[in-house]
Amino acid sequence: MSSIKELFPYFFPSSFKRDIKAIIGFWPKDLSLYKLALRHASAYPFRKKRGERNNERLEYLGDAVIDLVVAEALFYRFPKEDEGYLTKMRSKLVSRNNLNRVADELGLPNLLVANLKGNHSESVYGDALEALVGACYIDLGLQKTQYFVMNAIVEPFVSNTELMDTTHNYKSEVIEYFQGFKKSFRFEELERNGEQHNTTFTMGLYVGDDLVATGEGSSKKKGEEAASKAYYQKNKDLFNG
Repeated sequence: MSSIKELFPYFFPSSFKRDIKAIIGFWPKDLSLYKLALRHASAYPFRKKRGERNNERLEYLGDAVIDLVVAEALFYRFPKEDEGYLTKMRSKLVSRNNLNRVADELGLPNLLVANLKGNHSESVYGDALEALVGACYIDLGLQKTQYFVMNAIVEPFVSNTELMDTTHNYKSEVIEYFQGFKKSFRFEELERNGEQHNTTFTMGLYVGDDLVATGEGSSKKKGEEAASKAYYQKNKDLFNG
């Protein structure tokens, strides 16, 4: 005989559904999207069958949605600031440091399905947040996703002077410095390790022909950010002078 919960599931949402509602601010429709968003590639490393087995595609989508929402929010929030200021502020808002911080505050580390033995990318939880935004966009549309991003990412940041002053997008800082002094620089892939589902990229930052810093990440973009951070931290006097 079916239980009351089975007969009326709408009135007895699962704990996972309640968790998602608490995070995004709305009841989700398609829970499978959110389960996928919180499934890291390391959870099923040997499953090669067709179909989506991890959150990487949703992460890609969520990254673009966050960029759009943040850019529009800053455009209207700071009407007197120029393009340079808005670009720098957007870089800080969508930085790995900030997205990891937000993901931790939302409790995503407790919901992520992963097999993170040994070393793993520092951006795992920020990546999961991007994937969750992608899932919300597909499930509920742009308007509700915008509400989620504004309340979880944008508003806590722009209302906190300390965060605005200290959160860095190191790659943007480094590029701006080199361009300002007309220095020739480039990023190059030095090494690639691991399987397709869990690849680690080692990226090098060159000034002229000199390798000045290296960094690792789960993508080339994240490896470049890590290399930029290493260079920034070794040369703080150049950026804070």
